[in-house]
Amino acid sequence: MQEIELKFQIPEAALVAIETELQALAGGPLKPLPLRAAYFDTADRKLAGARMALRVRQEGDEWVQTLKAGGSNTMMRLEDNRAAPAATPGQDIAADLALHEGPARDALVRTLGWQPDADPHGRQCGLIQLYRTDIVRWRVQVTVARGTPEEGKVELALDLGHIQAGPLKLPVRELEIEAIDGNPMAVIATGRDWVKRHGLWLDTQTKAHRGDRLARQADSLRQAPPEQAEAWLAAWTSRPCPFEAGAATEARPAKLAPDATVDQAWRAGVEACLEHLTGNLSELATLSPADPGPAAYEWRRSLRRLHALSRLWAHSPTPFPHAAAAQARRLARQLGWWRDQASLAWLPGKLARRHVTDMPLPQPPCPAGLPTSVVELARSPAATSLCLDLLAALLHPVDVDEDNAQPWTPWLQAQLERRTRKLARQAERYRQLDAGQRHRLRQRLRRLHDLIELHAAPAQLGQQPALALALRQLGALQDEAVALDWYRRASEQDDRAQAAVGWLMARQGKLKRRARKALQAWAAGLPPA
Repeated sequence: MQEIELKFQIPEAALVAIETELQALAGGPLKPLPLRAAYFDTADRKLAGARMALRVRQEGDEWVQTLKAGGSNTMMRLEDNRAAPAATPGQDIAADLALHEGPARDALVRTLGWQPDADPHGRQCGLIQLYRTDIVRWRVQVTVARGTPEEGKVELALDLGHIQAGPLKLPVRELEIEAIDGNPMAVIATGRDWVKRHGLWLDTQTKAHRGDRLARQADSLRQAPPEQAEAWLAAWTSRPCPFEAGAATEARPAKLAPDATVDQAWRAGVEACLEHLTGNLSELATLSPADPGPAAYEWRRSLRRLHALSRLWAHSPTPFPHAAAAQARRLARQLGWWRDQASLAWLPGKLARRHVTDMPLPQPPCPAGLPTSVVELARSPAATSLCLDLLAALLHPVDVDEDNAQPWTPWLQAQLERRTRKLARQAERYRQLDAGQRHRLRQRLRRLHDLIELHAAPAQLGQQPALALALRQLGALQDEAVALDWYRRASEQDDRAQAAVGWLMARQGKLKRRARKALQAWAAGLPPA
């Protein structure tokens, strides 16, 4: 069975308003449904590695065993629910693999190495209980977009409680919106409405994802010396965002068959960008604003990849969501303020070690209207609306005509080769380019790099190392040009900045030569036209 749902995190300040609105929709008090679940995996996390989760859950008076797996996109997941016997009081809950049939059973055999004939219930698969959840759910069903082609019935489910692994607990405060009947666009419409009115943010990290992460930290806690474990546990309970930065979703190529059509290709490209985007947004929203870590970089990179994809489809008849791509560019520009600070954080220390100046980095003031942190921007309605727009584009039916039914590979190769040759000619003229032209060349080369990586284009993959080196050299030049501008502005108020201006200006010639040589090496390595 395939479930179509979206999950949103709820700001604490909006909780009372959401509870009140759900009761109004139900026409009275909602009946709470206790949900107590145990999650299972092997010690080496075979199920988590396959993006699967196995749980046994008590739902009121009933017991259900569920196997979940990733679907085709953020909104769709595969789910196999089986009635399970009630757990015996006083005994540990256990999973019984024999309950599953069909594709779910095949997935368990493939992932766990389960041999049903020799081990009917999966007792020898090494499954252990890693964590548990204790949730209370309130739910109500409503019909959305009544009388329109997008009419559908959805269920709104408010989940409050916690996830627990050993002594560690993680609060749960979520709203799930699931399609029950009719057009799945009703889920998108409902999500947009509640995001706008209550400031919710989209979250694609499942309870299983967070529970597994919590269980790993509980394992580390058990293995630590007692004094260290006690101090770490105290720090954990005092932090509003207990997870530490470090878990970022990296970019993956689009999933494309060799005989894919143009229509299938743009959808696969959007799905790959959406997975990259939502994974890092969800991660950022769990972190401390002071330390967004690598997820901030990957989020910006996902926005950049989406922009590159939109430029690829700019002059084609495909229904690419260009309005969403424009929103992605706006978010990327906002992220640029923090990106410049992070990329130049090394500079004051180097200037001090060289006895040039001891002043801090003279970063410009925060632009008007910019959220206070990357984490706040990730939780913003603008970020969630972008994701919903991309999902809506994937759900929208498309009339497949001769243009978008043609084979994808020849079209892609022609597009990439044309872009490559044009940029190679500009690279050969690098000495004659002014600062603005050099910056635009870098942006276009970066888009080319992203497109080749996104589609794993075989004819161009060999160019990637040389192209990546050229981009690093161009990036270093651009970063120091930004720093030079900052110190020049600061020198009007602080004489210490003038020494930094002279040092940075002296480096510009060397950085330009390095960039030019790297560009020439890339262009020289291209196959003949």
